[in-house]
Amino acid sequence: MSKTTNPFRKEEDPTLEYEMDVFIDAMDEASGVGGGVANFLTGYTVYKGEKFPFEAVAYGRIGGQNVKPTLTPESIKRLEDLRVDLELFTARLQRKLVEGEMTVNIPEGATPPE
Repeated sequence: MSKTTNPFRKEEDPTLEYEMDVFIDAMDEASGVGGGVANFLTGYTVYKGEKFPFEAVAYGRIGGQNVKPTLTPESIKRLEDLRVDLELFTARLQRKLVEGEMTVNIPEGATPPE
């Protein structure tokens, strides 16, 4: 059976797994027709013991859920210094966010969501 691939997306290299932990510090709702359409996230990923901040837009309706993470310029510079493939690193971060592999940091004294 042939493997279908997206010709517009670089295929992930299994040797570049980019093991990371993802943390969300804040989540704000956006407005849209019929209620909130997207959420804006701020957080960071920990890769090789270093924190790499990012912002993301999480959205979904027709076609399912998706997240578009954007690393900060400082994160990009440091990852380039580490010779990280930024496209694959961001794809791994995106996959973790979509699949819910993250920790939400709840401020002290705040009521956790139900």
